[in-house]
Amino acid sequence: MEVVVINISDISKMSSSNIVSVNPNQLEIYADSITLDNLAQGDKARDKIRDEASLKRHQAAVKASFERAICGLPNPGKVNTTITNTFTTGNLICESLILETLPGYFATANIYKPADAKGKLPAVLMVCGHSAQGRMETVYQRVQRTIASAGFVVMGLDPIGQGERFSYLEDGRHIPAVAPCTNEHDYAGVQCLLAGVSITRYFVHDGICALDYLASRDDVDADKIGVTGSSGGGTQTSMLMMAAPEKIAAAAPATFISDRKAILYSRQAQDLEQIWPGMVKDGFDHADILACMVPKPVMLLTVDSDFFPLEGAHRTIEKTKRLWELSGSGDKLEICTDTSGHAYTFTLANAAADFFSRALKGVPCKALEDMETLEEEKLYATKTGQVVTSLHSRIIHDFVLDELQEINEQNSKINFETRRISARNFIKTQAENYKPYPLYIKQKYAPQNGEFSVYNLDMELYTWYQQEGIHNFGIYFNKCSTKPSKTIIAVWDGGTTLLHKHLDEVMDLCEQGYGVFVVDLTGTGTVSDGLYNAGQPDYYYTRMNTFCTNLLVNGDNLPAMRVRGLIKAIDVAESFAGKGAEISVLTHGAFNLYALMAKMMDARIHHVDERTPLESVKKFAQRKYYNHNNIFAILMPGMLREFDLDELRRFCDYQQKSK
Repeated sequence: MEVVVINISDISKMSSSNIVSVNPNQLEIYADSITLDNLAQGDKARDKIRDEASLKRHQAAVKASFERAICGLPNPGKVNTTITNTFTTGNLICESLILETLPGYFATANIYKPADAKGKLPAVLMVCGHSAQGRMETVYQRVQRTIASAGFVVMGLDPIGQGERFSYLEDGRHIPAVAPCTNEHDYAGVQCLLAGVSITRYFVHDGICALDYLASRDDVDADKIGVTGSSGGGTQTSMLMMAAPEKIAAAAPATFISDRKAILYSRQAQDLEQIWPGMVKDGFDHADILACMVPKPVMLLTVDSDFFPLEGAHRTIEKTKRLWELSGSGDKLEICTDTSGHAYTFTLANAAADFFSRALKGVPCKALEDMETLEEEKLYATKTGQVVTSLHSRIIHDFVLDELQEINEQNSKINFETRRISARNFIKTQAENYKPYPLYIKQKYAPQNGEFSVYNLDMELYTWYQQEGIHNFGIYFNKCSTKPSKTIIAVWDGGTTLLHKHLDEVMDLCEQGYGVFVVDLTGTGTVSDGLYNAGQPDYYYTRMNTFCTNLLVNGDNLPAMRVRGLIKAIDVAESFAGKGAEISVLTHGAFNLYALMAKMMDARIHHVDERTPLESVKKFAQRKYYNHNNIFAILMPGMLREFDLDELRRFCDYQQKSK
């Protein structure tokens, strides 16, 4: 029998391709595949809309899916408003406004209206895109003033983390500790998801409060309120179209509406208020956002060179225009396209003004050629230009802490066994959220039925599919000429690509008579597809994070994929260790989370050896500041409603003793 000795310098270069040809881009292709399959089912459901009754059922289903995705809305309460400044600018009156949308939580806004206005006017809420200056950014000032000049009361609202609403301002510092805008949205958004809520719900709640405030004003016709916004503001417009269409008479989402297919293929990253977990799994796409507004007037404001691709917007129009025609309002779905990169251009601002004038006043308006803007300080609603420093406003993290406290109080009233069963069911639902796939194990065979070895260890290479389209890889070691007494599955960040760093550990275990199966779980080691490198930092807006958010909208997540991958690796281990063989799992770092969850599901795991373990997931949500490197590796939405790691260990220990 021939023995092939593997040089130590090559041991961490092995992969599935040493055995058979495999797809080197499996992760993104897998995300594409499940997304398109889910959207195809949604297209079929939408095509079945044939009358007003089926349209209303569809609209209700979209709204219900969105509300589930964002974990519902905060409990409504009284919205306190304070106008802090009023002045005339050109032909407009401008007000600066503070809204207390939740107790101790403040939003800032400006109101513009014609200086000569009399009686009740139609109104438009403008929600801002991703600009640190928020409503005060020059482009957004121009939009507000252009629409107001057409005879409207216009409210420009600062979103979370923008304008006067930076969250992470520390005493003595003028620059936020976490960058505003998209970085803040993701930073706080991760904590929300861990606690079982969504940052999106707070964006939507603010928008609904703003719509209600406009409707309450003496100078506004409450039946004629529109909404518009670009980019992140287009997202917020879309969210309000789904969550509160009854409050909106017309909508003009700008530079966001495309379709999921186009966004998917562009590999465009999106921040977490734009990620609605499970909605794609439910079959819903951008066409369904528009469908919620039928038969009301809607204009898509687009540009030809957007990173929200125009071709997607055209497909969305084609999929939905039939619904307006079905309702007898075929002329109320429009699209305007400017020649520009991603922007709410002056051309689109004029188009929006004309659209709202026709939709809410019944007459077109004349396009403006120029529009003055003001310095930010002139538009401030607060003394310092920030609600945190002026009003000691609460921030999203405070609501996360509230959720964690409520979770603790609720769980303290539930007995241990009920919680253990609930935790197991939660993990089971997450990990089994895929179509089962047969176990086809492929092995690297040495010449003449020989063996591979490294030092005094025999080595075998295996590859298999944990589910359709997702292959895994592992290397099995045991001391030559010995039959292992038990098998240890070893998982850590970097997997087999970092074997050279863990080889002493592997050799020690083999000397003790164990077999060690080092496995690459989804998105790490040799099956990372270059999306993630364990030796390099991985923060927001990377390809790996985009893959993870595509999993979220499809009702899946990376920890769940790794749990199911670990369970499949046990199947593989049994193929060479034998059915009923003693199998344990050795972990480093956060991989103990996957092993403990897998042990809750699979009684074949005898023991979990946690080395350099992650001690708590809750700390990432509890702390105002946390290290968000590779954070999606532990992001299983709602996990902390069921357990943290210490509780998970107790659940596992109880199961072990009960065997």
